[in-house]
Amino acid sequence: MAAGGDASLWQLADGISCHAWNKDRSKLAICPNSNEIWIYSGCHQPDATQWRKEAVLTEHDMLVCGLDWSPVHDQLVSCSHDRSAFVWKYEAAFRQWKPLLVVLRITRAAINVKWSPDGAHLLTRVATICRVTDLDWHPNSQLLVTGSTDLKCRVFSAHVNDVDGPPDAGPFEALPPFGEPVAEFDNASAWVNAVAWSPKGDRLAFAGQGSSIHIVHFGAPGEYPTIQVTLCQFGLLPRLAID
Repeated sequence: MAAGGDASLWQLADGISCHAWNKDRSKLAICPNSNEIWIYSGCHQPDATQWRKEAVLTEHDMLVCGLDWSPVHDQLVSCSHDRSAFVWKYEAAFRQWKPLLVVLRITRAAINVKWSPDGAHLLTRVATICRVTDLDWHPNSQLLVTGSTDLKCRVFSAHVNDVDGPPDAGPFEALPPFGEPVAEFDNASAWVNAVAWSPKGDRLAFAGQGSSIHIVHFGAPGEYPTIQVTLCQFGLLPRLAID
């Protein structure tokens, strides 16, 4: 069914809990609000009736709520309420998608998953009491930012010595050990619903429940960052996503 302008609306399922495009946008993976993953090919066609459902993946036992396609390799990662994650790789010889189990060692549902920009790491968001609402990788794949319901935006070190080689602190003076915080911002004074790095990694944006967007400008390593606050009033609705 066509919508107005250049946009089109196509109903692929009654409900979609998550989706992901591959690197060249020729394939689309969706979860139809179940434990299944549907893979569509031919998605470069503007008419979705020309798309072909090439596979249905059913390895998960519960709702799939996170999908992401590697920006480097033709591999899809999925996570689910069943507390597991799988990396899917298409085996051309068998014409099948083969799953590789990722051992997460978590006790709650996995609700989001993201590849790092270099395709070497996976980041999983887990349902907790003080919930992380959003996360994003720095372009150097060694820093990550999170927003959460404790009103704070945090930057953490994601550098793994055996994988990443020499540390790259990005806009910071130095990198602490893996998992340690690098910076913390509490300027939103509300739930931080969305976070995003700029493409160059020299700026950071986070959006609050109080209809505000904060942009952190980093100077030279070691300099204190400056923060620009923008109030976006849309009927006082909260900001839920930024990119």
